[in-house]
Amino acid sequence: MTPLTSLLRRLGRDRRGVAAVEFALISTFLFATLMVGLDFGFYIQQKLRLGSAVEQAAMLAYNQQVASDTSAISNYVRNFSGVKVAPTVAITCNGTTSCGDGKCSCITSTGTFALAAACNTSCSAYGSQAVSGNYLKIAATTPYSAVIVPDRYLGGKTISQYAVVRLQ
Repeated sequence: MTPLTSLLRRLGRDRRGVAAVEFALISTFLFATLMVGLDFGFYIQQKLRLGSAVEQAAMLAYNQQVASDTSAISNYVRNFSGVKVAPTVAITCNGTTSCGDGKCSCITSTGTFALAAACNTSCSAYGSQAVSGNYLKIAATTPYSAVIVPDRYLGGKTISQYAVVRLQ
């Protein structure tokens, strides 16, 4: 029997240090699991922050009513979203980019806008129970890149949030 073989047999029978090896293996697995959980949590946090900024911008637009400053609203979302990459903000009024033109629209059952004949009339012809008015939609998107999780789960995802507010 060679010295190497006898050493391996002796190590195979020895039970000292088994707990340390088990702890090292389990703690590595636990750490990896926690990191993946933190990555998903960070994604949700970014989504909530963007949603909160869009929501607050909608309240700002509602308080300004017809004279809503779309560039100030866009800047508000960009500055107060708290996401890693500044979001792209698109503001539309009644489905078009021109705001403050006094035209009224109805929100259809599919979520799009249809030009109404007059303001404050029923939108039942479009499958909606809403009343025609001047609607402002704020949509914000930002890319998300995961830290730990593979790209097929979170990498390259786009976080999108929007809010629609009736101004008039």
